[in-house]
Amino acid sequence: MFHIPDSKTNLGANMSSNGKEVIFRLYSKNATKVILCIFEEPQGQDPVMNLIMKKTQDDIWETSVKIYALKDLKEPVFYGYRLFGPNWEYKETFEPDSNIGFISRVDENGNRFNPNKLAYDPYSKEISHLPSDVCPSLEIFRSDDNNYLKDNAKYAPKSVFFADNCKKEITMVKPRPFSSEIIGEVHIKDLTKNLPIKECGTYLGAAKFAPVLKRMGLTMIEFLPLQEFDFREDGQNYWGYMTLNFFSPARHYAHNKKYGEILNEFRQMIDTYHKHDLKVCMDVVYNHTGEARIHHHNNYDASLMSYALIDNQSYYKLVDGNIYRQNSGCHNDTNSTNKGFCDMIADSVAFWAKQGVDAFRFDLAVSLMDISKDNKAQYCSHTSLCANLTNELEKRGVKVISDPTQAQEGIMLIAEPWTCGGENSYQLGNFPSNWMEWNDVSRDTIRRAALFGNHINLYDVINIFEGTKTRFKDKYGAINYICCHDGFSLYDCNSYSKRNSDTTGGSDWEICFDNYKNEEFKENSIKKELAMLFLSKGVPMVQVGDIIMHTKKGNNNSYNHDDEINYYNYAKSNTRGTFENRIFEFCKSLIEFRKNNPIFSSKDFDKKLTYYNEHAQFIDTKSENLKSDYNKNYIGIRVECNQGDFFVAFSKHPHNYNFKLPSANEGKNWYIIFDTSNKEHITFEQKTFFGLDYTLNPNSLVVFKEC
Repeated sequence: MFHIPDSKTNLGANMSSNGKEVIFRLYSKNATKVILCIFEEPQGQDPVMNLIMKKTQDDIWETSVKIYALKDLKEPVFYGYRLFGPNWEYKETFEPDSNIGFISRVDENGNRFNPNKLAYDPYSKEISHLPSDVCPSLEIFRSDDNNYLKDNAKYAPKSVFFADNCKKEITMVKPRPFSSEIIGEVHIKDLTKNLPIKECGTYLGAAKFAPVLKRMGLTMIEFLPLQEFDFREDGQNYWGYMTLNFFSPARHYAHNKKYGEILNEFRQMIDTYHKHDLKVCMDVVYNHTGEARIHHHNNYDASLMSYALIDNQSYYKLVDGNIYRQNSGCHNDTNSTNKGFCDMIADSVAFWAKQGVDAFRFDLAVSLMDISKDNKAQYCSHTSLCANLTNELEKRGVKVISDPTQAQEGIMLIAEPWTCGGENSYQLGNFPSNWMEWNDVSRDTIRRAALFGNHINLYDVINIFEGTKTRFKDKYGAINYICCHDGFSLYDCNSYSKRNSDTTGGSDWEICFDNYKNEEFKENSIKKELAMLFLSKGVPMVQVGDIIMHTKKGNNNSYNHDDEINYYNYAKSNTRGTFENRIFEFCKSLIEFRKNNPIFSSKDFDKKLTYYNEHAQFIDTKSENLKSDYNKNYIGIRVECNQGDFFVAFSKHPHNYNFKLPSANEGKNWYIIFDTSNKEHITFEQKTFFGLDYTLNPNSLVVFKEC
């Protein structure tokens, strides 16, 4: 199955249907005058055209330019906008570098119109350069006393328009249940930066690595943000959670940085992944942007690059009239109640879906549930942008998967179900039924089960195996994980009892332990954590770096490290006999085990479980006092399966623990598959086991199969 990618959007710059002109359309509810500025070069020159746009219905400003006036589009077109509004009145005599028409830098309603600052188009498919390329201190973008009257049009980033004549088909992956996916989270540069290839650290480098990811057993790769951002922000913004534009792929990840080629290189990566039966998930950041930062606590001193210049009060949540709300913890909150902003998000997701992207993980997605129009957030899963997004995408020709346990065409929506601040900002389990959600309950419980067994009870363990029913009830909604980009790597989580003090911006929330610096304890803990992850109901997600035991040297917030702290080194995991190789092989075996036994990814997995105590006696979990008794250390879990049952024996006891398996079905015996405490158990051949008695090593987990 194939499709041809489509870059046309409702707004932005698009070729007319007759191919004779380019139509420019911009949303701004509160602007009073908009001037389109067209440039022949991205930097150093004044505009060659200044065209006044006309306001049409739905607060859209529009104009068009014949292609012969654009030199028949043989070269990219660079453009931007100057906007006037209630705080800066339009005068025909206005000239750049002047205060003609100026009333205030920001008015009581939050308007920050400033025609001395060129705004790039929010719908750009490519940005000419980054703000820091021309001004690392961002002075020319600021509205402070020294800069608000200084024109920056010669140097500000421009939107790039090019005739997208790409007819290359993108291979599409055959539909399969999302519940069968194995997600690998990764930063695109980390993946290949250390490899001896000329495309290392780029979209093409990631494409070359697709066969390796396939051999690891992964089925979906979740990339940290790929939308355009300024990687120099705050000295270093390596991860990319400060988006500048929601429609353009990050230029610095392209191997070929020629104008007009970046989107095609992104598409080439998607096509390559799909040819290897790998899906792609994009981590998208719609809750805040990388501009609209207030400097020195002075509300008159803001960074103005696009959205704030175009319509500050439409794009951002404002409190007390003109102050940016910051529940995101990142300088601003986007305006989830404004129709223009909500349409842009739907347009953006639809755009990337039409480039072949299969799923979207929404950073701090609770912000998109906010329906408030005042200072206090109010979250609603029924009337918010989150609730309406599926319908809006379908209007744009993009299907959304409604049931993750069925093989359906469409994209998957995944929420990070919290945000950084504000009342009731934790909403795990409360998203619409067709959304999957990152499950931090699984993260915390799995870690405690391996590292601090006395901090959990057996009901907590059962809850994870059953898909965190305390939060999701009957919804198949959990994306289970142990570690992600936020926080320790899996190796460090089991090797450090606290974060490295050199960590910038890190926190001490980590559930972590150094395992007494005992390598055998550490190996058992990691294997136990991975086993719980892949044997639990929900979709498992693991960092690609965790499969190879990447260490960040105790750094638990490496957002600002464009270096070896983050770059992967595969040498040890590929060397037989090493600790790293044993974990690598064990993780691969777990993935293969889950794939070969679809009962573990089935919708009704939790209904196939029965529980036993150490005497092989059935436990009724509703009547047993499992929630309050933290001294109970063992539980056995029988998984009913037509091809032969499985039995999971779980211990959080600090010493050896004897237990008895229940009788196998008639004509069958129990055989051991793996024991997390056994170094030899890294590949899952059925190993001989006779009898019903077994001794668990301290804090271990064992899986048996009926044959």
